[in-house]
Amino acid sequence: MKWELYPLIRLIIPFTLGMIGANLFVSHMDLVVLFILCCAVLAFSFFFIKTSDIYRDSKFGVIAMCLFFLIGMTLHTEKYRHIEQGTPQDTTFCQGVLTEAPIEKARSWALTLEQEKGVHLLLYIGKDKVAPQHDSITFSTIQIGDTIFAKIRHLSATNTCENDTFKTYNTYLFHHGICATAYTPPNQWFVHSCQSSPSLFSTVESLQGKLHAIYDEHGINGEAGNIIEAMTIGQKAHLSKDTRTAYAHAGVSHVLALSGFHVGIIILIIQIFFLKPLLPLRWQWVSNLFIIAVLWLYAFIAGASPSLIRASIMFTILLLCQSVSREAISLNSCAIAFSVMLCINPFYLYDIGFQLSFASIVGISLLSQRFINAKTPRILQIIAITCICTLFTAPLAAYHFGSFSTLSIISNLALTLFVYLLMWSAILWWTFLWCDPINSFLTNLLNWTATTMSSITEAIASFPYATIEWHPNTLTTILCYTLLLTLTYFFTRHKQFATRL
Repeated sequence: MKWELYPLIRLIIPFTLGMIGANLFVSHMDLVVLFILCCAVLAFSFFFIKTSDIYRDSKFGVIAMCLFFLIGMTLHTEKYRHIEQGTPQDTTFCQGVLTEAPIEKARSWALTLEQEKGVHLLLYIGKDKVAPQHDSITFSTIQIGDTIFAKIRHLSATNTCENDTFKTYNTYLFHHGICATAYTPPNQWFVHSCQSSPSLFSTVESLQGKLHAIYDEHGINGEAGNIIEAMTIGQKAHLSKDTRTAYAHAGVSHVLALSGFHVGIIILIIQIFFLKPLLPLRWQWVSNLFIIAVLWLYAFIAGASPSLIRASIMFTILLLCQSVSREAISLNSCAIAFSVMLCINPFYLYDIGFQLSFASIVGISLLSQRFINAKTPRILQIIAITCICTLFTAPLAAYHFGSFSTLSIISNLALTLFVYLLMWSAILWWTFLWCDPINSFLTNLLNWTATTMSSITEAIASFPYATIEWHPNTLTTILCYTLLLTLTYFFTRHKQFATRL
């Protein structure tokens, strides 16, 4: 790899290492000291540029890497302190605005409440054993945007955990902006319904409910309907446990969650639908701006989930980079998207979806030029991209989920065409919602596609050794990616080495 062609890579590596270092030694980090160090290094770099030292370039590169290392540490520490300071000081009472629909647990209801400065609290409300039906009715009437008041019996900050059993879960909550968990007994809380203008959250929830009702009214229901809703409007609440398990064992869980995979398909469909490949190059940037607007409109309609917002941000940056460089996906555009998203939220670094998305995109940017060109048929492009994404995400999937699907490439190849068919059919379904004959045909097509996908997934998941338990540690995962990148480097440079020999 010619590093001079990818200057941003040399900067995001220390930038990322700075965040990792801050996470390891966060208790010793001081924002004031870090800010002073950043200013000092930045001032020294400006002074250094004016010198006439013949080794200026290499020394300036080292200074720039140190600066980005400190910036990474500063951003991560600031985010950590922001969430940490949001922990309620009053351990007997809490209040907050509901941002997600209540989730029913075995012995309680879980409510995510937004407090001041955007920090969240996870409140568990015990179930009423005397009148459980009353609980169900009560929580079904609560709407996103309502204010919850509760008397707390127990409060626990998520950045500190004495019991190692819950340490991983607490860390997960903290990295998702939840500063503490609290428990309140039944009948020790009350809700104040939102009387003002509808909030963004309540509007999205209301829109999701209307879309679900339209689907149900036109014959898209049952488990096939649940799969269609999950893949088109991001509504996964009604998916059965068996369906989730089958897709997980087949290595295609990402199909059920709106994320980068679906956003990429949607962008491709929009490009084809509006004939972007036929537009002159000088008008490509106008087309990209229109695609970005449609993408964000869809993200709002589909529920504005964190994974969908993250994917929309990433592809927005990639499309803007494409407007400038005429290259759809390159290491430079990936580096820009990566750094911008981490500046927005440094804790994206620990998000599984974020890691898997960029592992896929890096793999595509490194290997796509080797396998894909203008003459490659579309079906072969899909197969090649599917294999590359599966290969580059396998170690991370095993690290996070403790298992490895041996048939994930087969299942991804088997389902990819069905996913394209389902997404295209869904767009046409909404387009011809007014025309009963066409809509009825598309309804049958959608139900058949979803049912066939489930049948294929269940068949693949039932094969012997379809899933192998594998729990690689951090070092093993790093070594796997080091080996993968090394083999990729030699494979992509094969012709150059053969010519030299």
